[in-house]
Amino acid sequence: MSWRDQIFVWDEATFRAIHLGWHSRGADLFFEFFSWLGLGHVQGILCLGFLFSSRTRRYVAPIITTILVSGLLIAQVAKQLIERDRPSLLNYAVPQEPWKFDSFPSGHTSTSFAVATMLWLMTYRDNRLKFLGPLTIVLALLVGISRIYRGVHWPTDVIGGVFAGVLSSLVVNWMFAHFANRSKASASSAQNTQTRVETGSPSV
Repeated sequence: MSWRDQIFVWDEATFRAIHLGWHSRGADLFFEFFSWLGLGHVQGILCLGFLFSSRTRRYVAPIITTILVSGLLIAQVAKQLIERDRPSLLNYAVPQEPWKFDSFPSGHTSTSFAVATMLWLMTYRDNRLKFLGPLTIVLALLVGISRIYRGVHWPTDVIGGVFAGVLSSLVVNWMFAHFANRSKASASSAQNTQTRVETGSPSV
């Protein structure tokens, strides 16, 4: 058996175990909520709550950016390039929602892990807010599981979404840090120039 066949066997067995094995009315409601929480526009709206505190206001732009990069630029483009059928088409599957695009990767998982990783990067040094990183990682994991439970994604779609989300947040975090450092350097250079002018010191 090739490695691809082995992955598919694991994928199908894990999908069946979660999608059918965990089925209950309570689990339906539980995972429906987490699938809703994994929608990019829902995450974007919830993120706006950070605007109400001066302590967290600076988080909004990086989080919105990473949602757009992970959900639109990476996940949706990948879906168009990687044509993979949904497990919803299996004869025993009972998908709990409609779908529009191909399967890989999970967009809900991508944006959820992008937001969680970004929050971790921005808060891990803040004793008052560092709980947000681990908390949102757990929520993102539940979003990923919900996509399997609801019959619309393979487990490997979710794993792909994890990597896409983490990669997106690392890139966006680097971009914001890079531009922030350039802004500080420009401000420092301007301040030094102004000081030399005021003191009459010659430029070097």
